[in-house]
Amino acid sequence: MNKILLAALLALTAASAVAAPLPVNLGADSGTLFSLEPLTITAPRVKQEDLIDPRINAHLIRLLQQRMDARPDTLASSDASLFNLARLSTLTGYSLKTRYTELGFLLTEGLAGTKDYQLQRELENAARLAKNVQTRAAALVALAYAKDMRYLSLFQGALNDRSVTVRFAALESLLILGDPSIQLQLGGAARNDQSVAVQIYAAAGMWRKGDSFGKEILLRFLDHQDWFARAMAAYYLGEMGGGYEYRRMTQYLERETDPSTKAELATALMKLHPKKDEN
Repeated sequence: MNKILLAALLALTAASAVAAPLPVNLGADSGTLFSLEPLTITAPRVKQEDLIDPRINAHLIRLLQQRMDARPDTLASSDASLFNLARLSTLTGYSLKTRYTELGFLLTEGLAGTKDYQLQRELENAARLAKNVQTRAAALVALAYAKDMRYLSLFQGALNDRSVTVRFAALESLLILGDPSIQLQLGGAARNDQSVAVQIYAAAGMWRKGDSFGKEILLRFLDHQDWFARAMAAYYLGEMGGGYEYRRMTQYLERETDPSTKAELATALMKLHPKKDEN
């Protein structure tokens, strides 16, 4: 019931979508992971903070506090509704599955961009102290949508967290914040983070922010031994590349053996096809 209530509360504040700067896939089985478009945060309160009913904020704060020390969300096989969602494999079904099996996503969407002092204080407290890594990650990203530079040090510090979930959220938060000073952190994460996913996401962020070395890092990942790394790199090259990347990735498609990576390469090449004659 809590999930249904929260969904209804969020619907009351629906507004124009605010896309994440570097959308990523949030997880699925190996057969569907990279064939789907990303689920994005809409941050409804960004444009209408003053119109939010205080009762909605009270519910969201209570949910955030309840999740701070909870165990990470898992798909409960005993819940028939969640079990049915887990079996969906279309884009819409995948998005619903992610939305309703990860409460942190809903909290991020409901709290993102708040200017309310009490909400910001609760989010900062959760980002620093919550034992639940999903809650910490949600709090970091929600704070980032406020576009307030006083949280820069918080995001930078979270890049050194032991949890890859928190580090990824910290990187996403820096990209949402969008300040030019983040290039150093992006470069450091792209070169040194222990997680391949974080490295690739950071490299894509570097390229998006104008540092072409990020593109070179992504191209190198096309030769990585892990299919996940090759596929994720292909995704971002398809999003931001041009004629050169089209020609390079055509060569990789011919020799790729992993089906998921091959599908991602093919999708990327379709996106790049209009640019195939560029230098």
